Amino acid sequence: MAQPGHNMHSTMDAVMMSSNMSHHTSPEPMSGHEMGTNGHDQGMMMPMMKMYFHCGYDDTILFKGWKPSTEGAFVGACFAVFVFAVLYEGLKVLREQLLKKYSVSVGTGTKTFHNSYSSETMVAETYSTVQPRMLSGPHFLQTFLHIIQVLVSYLLMLIFMTFNVWLGLSVVLGAGVGYFLFGWKKAIVIDINEHCH
Repeated sequence: MAQPGHNMHSTMDAVMMSSNMSHHTSPEPMSGHEMGTNGHDQGMMMPMMKMYFHCGYDDTILFKGWKPSTEGAFVGACFAVFVFAVLYEGLKVLREQLLKKYSVSVGTGTKTFHNSYSSETMVAETYSTVQPRMLSGPHFLQTFLHIIQVLVSYLLMLIFMTFNVWLGLSVVLGAGVGYFLFGWKKAIVIDINEHCH
């Protein structure tokens, strides 16, 4: 039969041992299997993505093949991202304009209002808006444009998430210029279709 003090001493030894193991600070080298490499390129390590804001032009932009290798190519990539963000803002306004165009206003009658303090009479026409049906051409077009809008918004978000200052500025400035060019046509200030930024 074990003594009560012996069990407590064993438990304390186990706690101390696990504590010492968790404070082990010297990292052991990882094998190629642990690093996520395959058998063909065990000696090569994949470059890590910088998870902080930085400058430079050595980032991959969305696709493996879109990695500018010169400063001039990077400036061109920033300009392309800027135009992409401008067009994204234009797409949002286009969707709103098409929604207004395909919403049908139907006159339902007139109402007469009499002012009791004066002899003025106001006549107002009343309208009701009929939304398009689910299985209609305008709704299919809106659905397709919505898919494009969601795709573009996530692509712009991923570009911003490279944490490259210049690419991030290209996204933000493009969105600002796009809003300046197209946003004045919007009737509603609050955008319920916003997804990522």
